Amino acid sequence: MRSNFLWIVCLAFLLAGCLDNTQEITLNENGGGVFASSTDMGDLLGLARQMGAAQNLAELDNRKMDTVISLASAADSLDGLSIEEKTLVARASLSIIMNSSADQMKTGIRMPFDNYGQAALVQPLSGKLLGDAARRQLGDKLPTGGRQMPSPSSFEDYYDLSISSGSIKRTLNKERYARAESDEFLKAMRELSGMGLSMKSTYVINLPRPATKTEGKSLKLSADKKRVTLNVDIDDFFDEPEKLQYLIEF
Repeated sequence: MRSNFLWIVCLAFLLAGCLDNTQEITLNENGGGVFASSTDMGDLLGLARQMGAAQNLAELDNRKMDTVISLASAADSLDGLSIEEKTLVARASLSIIMNSSADQMKTGIRMPFDNYGQAALVQPLSGKLLGDAARRQLGDKLPTGGRQMPSPSSFEDYYDLSISSGSIKRTLNKERYARAESDEFLKAMRELSGMGLSMKSTYVINLPRPATKTEGKSLKLSADKKRVTLNVDIDDFFDEPEKLQYLIEF
């Protein structure tokens, strides 16, 4: 169990499958806006050290970083991006705060967009960017126990998001979800959850005007009806996937 547990912790590092993730979309009246995603992997650094990865982390202990990096160069280095996705990445920035000796590692993505069509692309795109950043920072510094790392995935891969001038809607793609049980990455994250370290996601949507209608099992609406929040975890995804669906009209 010890080696298996350590491997899952390392998986969370290498594929940016962080335990706590916050994603925030701010929509403007003109159709533009900003997407921001933040992750905190500090607890995982400490946990990996406790579970026997101290030697692998030794090289990182002398490294400290507090910087914001333009991702313009990543637009051409990442495979499989459309022209519009490359345009979004070219304008994005990555923030990194890292002090391994103090078990501190935080990353963040900020990505402006010009229209609602682009806004629907930013969530899955940010996952690719964070995964690439995690590999660059940690690379071969953590042991894998000889096991092959599965391809990274996220909740977003199994939902369709559509955004217009008056609504934002996310629906479960049942055809893709039928294959979720064979998703090795999310299965590993659920195994980690079973050990008491749940993978959680918080979604925040800032509307350009008050919401006139909200549908969703766990949506929370602010007093001014311009901020919507949804909190879910890996068990919700597997046990009650409809909980991640919502419709917001404004």
